[in-house]
Amino acid sequence: MNLIMKNNRTIARVVAGALTFVLAALLICGCGKGEKPSAPDSTGVTDNMGNEPTSDHSSFSYVWGVNGISSYDSETGKLVKTTDATHPEEYETTYMLSDSETAQIHELIGSLDILSYPDEYNPNEGVYTSPSMTLILSVQCGCELKTVKAENIAYSYSSEDEKGQKFLSVCKSIEEILTGSEEWKALPEYEFLYD
Repeated sequence: MNLIMKNNRTIARVVAGALTFVLAALLICGCGKGEKPSAPDSTGVTDNMGNEPTSDHSSFSYVWGVNGISSYDSETGKLVKTTDATHPEEYETTYMLSDSETAQIHELIGSLDILSYPDEYNPNEGVYTSPSMTLILSVQCGCELKTVKAENIAYSYSSEDEKGQKFLSVCKSIEEILTGSEEWKALPEYEFLYD
């Protein structure tokens, strides 16, 4: 009986999370025919349809770590601790964000103004470390998918550049939410460590 109730609660949580993203997408998207493109905002940044950037989004995916070994996809809930393992499937789990975590990440990404970032980005241009890290943040903004790839960048979450610092801080905050989950903590310890 307890197992059935626990399964029902898990299913309800997954359904609630999915509905939140679907409703957000429907409210934001406005991809109906007959819409006129809006004028650019004061920063001159608009999406492909001429719409001003919005702080809301319907889903996101995030890759991080040395060589981008960790990842999360909010649509599927797939959380990967590492792909660098003899049996990488042992380092995968499913984690659906709570409503408060979803709201917190929406706010973080909304504060980023992600559409103003280039597709390929280095928040610490000219700075290198070994090992390096990769951060890839993809966000479904209304009807447009925006991806910012910061590949093989210095392994540091601080930047002299204000925009670079904002990107790194948002990425770090998303990481902390994901790695603070019980699902993450239940995964095995890393097989390989980096110096």
